[in-house]
Amino acid sequence: MTETTLMKALKALAHPTRFRMVQEIAAGGEMSCGQLGARFRLAQPTVSHHLKMLADAGVVRVRQEAQHRWLTVDRALIEGVLGTLPSLLAPARPGRRPAGKPAEGAPARRRRRPAS
Repeated sequence: MTETTLMKALKALAHPTRFRMVQEIAAGGEMSCGQLGARFRLAQPTVSHHLKMLADAGVVRVRQEAQHRWLTVDRALIEGVLGTLPSLLAPARPGRRPAGKPAEGAPARRRRRPAS
């Protein structure tokens, strides 16, 4: 799994409403957009927006059947995220400092004042 795919999936799942939508779809196995929308107090365009984000990230698969769109969770992608994430969060090597932290003894950076 590429880091780009991982980041898109994590971003899509980071929103509480989208995460809850994924939970609902996973619990139902397969669900139509209308069935999912009925479970949330959201306007239809808002539901569509969240579903587009999930589908674009690959978290949710959409199957078109006549006038209905059926949703399923891509469990392989979720398992890939769970399998990839730990290796990317391996402990830092000795002698390396976390990003954004100045080295010991380095002068503190001064904040610039905004122009008036």
